[in-house]
Amino acid sequence: MKRSTYLIIFLFSIFTISATAQKFNGGVLGGLAAAEVSGDRLEGPNKAGIYAGFFVNRYFSDRSSIQMELEFIQKGSRKNPDTNSYDTYLLRLNYVEMPIHYKYDFHEKGTLEVGLALGFLVHDKELADGYDWVSANEFQRIDFSFNIGAYFRIIENLLINVRYSNSILAIRPHIGSTTYRWNRGQYNEVLSFTLHYIIPGLSR
Repeated sequence: MKRSTYLIIFLFSIFTISATAQKFNGGVLGGLAAAEVSGDRLEGPNKAGIYAGFFVNRYFSDRSSIQMELEFIQKGSRKNPDTNSYDTYLLRLNYVEMPIHYKYDFHEKGTLEVGLALGFLVHDKELADGYDWVSANEFQRIDFSFNIGAYFRIIENLLINVRYSNSILAIRPHIGSTTYRWNRGQYNEVLSFTLHYIIPGLSR
């Protein structure tokens, strides 16, 4: 069994334990991730991916809460052929992530969020002009990122979330391992759009 499988089981166990806490809300989430990799010299976001998972949150004041999620997200980068070049490039990076966010309800229908996420790379594939590309530098198996976003309540148990995420640590060094100040390599950037459904009856 791969090490990443053990990590997924461990994260799921933490998530399940958290879901037994008192005064929690829980539900499912799903949507689209628009991703790019900064430092690969491609403009973006240019790659669409799946974003799906579960969440639990707990209020500790009238407007403030802590939310934890367990989710699968597809990141990466893409270059399609255009009038100037027939070159193609595709980078698929699939992660299992566990974000932990502080949320503040600034309005009865609006919420702001900020937090961190710990991701584990479970699959990666890199193609150039349709062929497998083998880089001298491997991807880091862990992605540590900073998140910021906002929610808007559509109906009582359904919310839409817009979130921006950026890696804090490089996911892979630059070619030749060159660095410049805070730029230590390539970084994931994701703009996501997801629906969050609070399952009735889970609140305690």
